[in-house]
Amino acid sequence: MRCDRAGFSDAHPAFMNRILFCIALMVVCTFLRGSAAPIDATFPAGTWYLNANNTRVTLTIGGPPAGPLKGSTIDEKGSTGLVDAITWDSAVGRLEFRISGSGLWQWYRGTIVDGILVGRFSSTADSRDKPEPASFKYHVTGWNKEYFDRALTPRVYDILIAGRDRGTLRIDASTDSPSGFAGRLKVYSTVSGAAAGEDLEYDLEVTHWDGTRITLVSHDRNPGQTYTGIVAGRTIAGTFAPAPEAGSSEWSGVRAQVLTYGFGAPRDPVDRAGWQERTRRQLYHLMLGGNPAPLSRRTSILASNLDPLNPTPYPPERDDNPTDWPRRYRAAELRFDYTLPNPYGGPPISRSSHAYLAVPTGPPPARGKYPAVLAVNGHGGSAWKMMNGTDHYYWYGDAFARRGFVVLAVDISHRPLSDRTAPYMSAPLYANELNGDDPAHGNGLHPSIKAEGFDSDWEEDGERVWDAMRALDYLVAQPNVDPSRVLITGLSMGGEITAITSGLDTRLAMSIPAAFSPDLGVVRYNGNHPCWRWLHADISEYVDTSDLLALIAPRPAVVETGKGDTTYSRFRTPFAADKQVLRRARVAYGGETGNLLHYLHYDRHNYHTGDVNPTHGSERSVRIPEIIQPTGTQSTDWQTDDRTYALRATLFDLVSLFLGRE
Repeated sequence: MRCDRAGFSDAHPAFMNRILFCIALMVVCTFLRGSAAPIDATFPAGTWYLNANNTRVTLTIGGPPAGPLKGSTIDEKGSTGLVDAITWDSAVGRLEFRISGSGLWQWYRGTIVDGILVGRFSSTADSRDKPEPASFKYHVTGWNKEYFDRALTPRVYDILIAGRDRGTLRIDASTDSPSGFAGRLKVYSTVSGAAAGEDLEYDLEVTHWDGTRITLVSHDRNPGQTYTGIVAGRTIAGTFAPAPEAGSSEWSGVRAQVLTYGFGAPRDPVDRAGWQERTRRQLYHLMLGGNPAPLSRRTSILASNLDPLNPTPYPPERDDNPTDWPRRYRAAELRFDYTLPNPYGGPPISRSSHAYLAVPTGPPPARGKYPAVLAVNGHGGSAWKMMNGTDHYYWYGDAFARRGFVVLAVDISHRPLSDRTAPYMSAPLYANELNGDDPAHGNGLHPSIKAEGFDSDWEEDGERVWDAMRALDYLVAQPNVDPSRVLITGLSMGGEITAITSGLDTRLAMSIPAAFSPDLGVVRYNGNHPCWRWLHADISEYVDTSDLLALIAPRPAVVETGKGDTTYSRFRTPFAADKQVLRRARVAYGGETGNLLHYLHYDRHNYHTGDVNPTHGSERSVRIPEIIQPTGTQSTDWQTDDRTYALRATLFDLVSLFLGRE
């Protein structure tokens, strides 16, 4: 199957009985996806699966909205606790309660947003009385079973098969299955071989699924393997026969990616928009401390009317035809200073970031205002490097500025070592980048957003995204910028922040994430830099990469990956995980799948535009895969098919097409 700007076309005949069957099945699937009676997204009654300082606790709260509420807990070791002193402030969604057990008293305080709880707790053996706020030094996150179980699909489980293979099992509604469901299984590592055990993703036949019992068949081997399983709370367990002559083996897992968009039957635009708005609120809550607006902001011009930075020598990977596009722009070096509200009532929290702004010196476009680019760097990069144009990876800020875009290149970096730990951790999440990514050019360490006397409630990627969104505030307010024609782009960690920022901020009209596309399960065991992980929760319990891309739909996105990228996967050329993720994400685009393009270039972990390379020969044009999904029932060869065809357009041509030509 080939794709183009208009979308995809099928050659299958459309018989009337098939159409009627699909219509009826889509009605059923709509019910299965969540048309059940509405559940209060904030009222705390029900079962909660909590991550309390990396200890799993199941909390049960019962009682009428008018109270009194009662509760109990059981942790992963089977220890029980009594829950009392429950208070609920419906005006702000705040829940407080006390757990007593094992000689300890723990006080919890958190807020609930759309079935997600985020907060803190204290733990002491000295007193059962509520402690001072400073004693709430531990973190808790969690989700409500009743809220997330109200629909049978989509569901995701992180599983272990036969004590050997780690994988992701996905279940979703399907209009092509007699049961109304479909499954997919991706083994992303083995226990003994880590990421070397990564396998392809396989489509599964789901013959039964009722929310408690599942039966599914994998046809990738002959004969097919039948899996059966039973759900109990957030866990699932069952058996399968690896071969007819062998006895059954066990498999088990836990619920994952509870916010997922899924991969099955397409949703209508209203349903998609509802999922996006809700998921944005939930991610703001989990990652960005609720995404508070700045109390104050100040922009300082550190240097102005700068000549373009030294343009040569060009790196050999640079293929934007820089010799034919002179540097007709001027630059300014900026510093942004903000204050944020203190959630604990103390003095405001300070936050700063650093950027370069490039403005064309040529005549304005016919519309009178310039299109604009928000550019973010990856590991070892900076705003300075993006505008310098000579760096091996980060030359794309300069490339867009040469093409007549206003470019705001903003630094993203890493926290100080002391901000990379949670109270339960014996060592920091990572121990490199001790001075930041490019301190010589202004991109040093970025102290975390935290109130005095507390560690941060934010995730590190949340801080990076907040910096990018606040830079976007500045960019769209410029009188020479067309706010309807602003895109974001970045490479590697910058590609990750590009995907998240564009998913969360709808002011961005287009997104170009480069060298970031794999499922997080694949990344986790491949030795990738761990700064993408969350400290106070497991990101994979909530979302995966395809869900981040689904948040962008239907706005245009060009996802750049190389045919091989050992940064994320040990698969030889072609790198397959990106094709798997893009197949899943296209479902969110519905009839606008042409707005999500996979630029599959010849290279590895680099940025490309598909124009002329002045240093050495390279492929011309943006190229996209010829095969983007199975060509037959249960086929898998599409994932490792590296054939591409040229769109006969550069990346800049695509931007003009999607954002509108002058």
